[in-house]
Amino acid sequence: MDFSPISFAQQAILDDALKISASRCADATFVNLWLWRFERKIELAIQSGFVFIKQTYEGQPPYFLFPIGRGDPETAIDALRKHCADRGFALSFRALTIEQKTALESACPDLFDFTLNRDHSDYLYDCAALIALNGRDYHSKKNFINRFATFYGIHYERLNDQNLGETIAFINAWFDRAPYPAESEKKGIVSLLNEYRRFRCSYGILRAEGWIVAFTIGESLSDDIAVIHVEKADGANYQGSYQTINQAHLQAEYFDKKFINREEDLGIEGLRKAKLSYRPIALIDKFDATIKDQK
Repeated sequence: MDFSPISFAQQAILDDALKISASRCADATFVNLWLWRFERKIELAIQSGFVFIKQTYEGQPPYFLFPIGRGDPETAIDALRKHCADRGFALSFRALTIEQKTALESACPDLFDFTLNRDHSDYLYDCAALIALNGRDYHSKKNFINRFATFYGIHYERLNDQNLGETIAFINAWFDRAPYPAESEKKGIVSLLNEYRRFRCSYGILRAEGWIVAFTIGESLSDDIAVIHVEKADGANYQGSYQTINQAHLQAEYFDKKFINREEDLGIEGLRKAKLSYRPIALIDKFDATIKDQK
């Protein structure tokens, strides 16, 4: 099994494999992997009808996502076990959905220990509810949007070659004042923007007083679900910009979707509070798996 760093040569193969999996999560999409390749080493291998994804943080052993494709999962797991054994580290998985956990348990009974990873569980929302923002639960969100519209209007536009440079400047400025270390995230977003036409994404921009004050990136996962990969706004200087870009983007790009996945909160208290405030209809649980002690 030969792994190589993620590249555009693998994009179509991974995209085709993901169509088979019909996942509601974005962990294995090419866009997501491309965004985070500066945070961790990301490598792909293609073998026996599967795409294998290996990820490695500096100073830590590698881990894998569940093999993607059509074929016998047991054969795929055996290939990964051999790959790991030949290199002297134990096989482990992260970001397993409940369906993937069940498939792994069926393919390899009593081989793995599983741990629910709440910090990496995805938030799933009703798309129509996020657009309409009706009812008491969304009252404060709608007030923020109404105040923003009163002061600045709502000027939404899509990314193009003319506003690309300004958008990259906005992203750089946002990360200059980010409340957490995020150089690798910034590099991932900027690298995606520099190649934006290669990705089947929506890129939404919100302006106020002529300036870009919010930016977002989404991706359709299937006919009924889209995921929001990136959402950045100058909420300190333009109150309501986060709420407004969220609604405007969904109205413009995903009005026909049933569900929206807004990804995980990473255990960050403020992010968790914000995601819960939009009233998710479900959490998509994610599990880590490690080989049981065989002694």
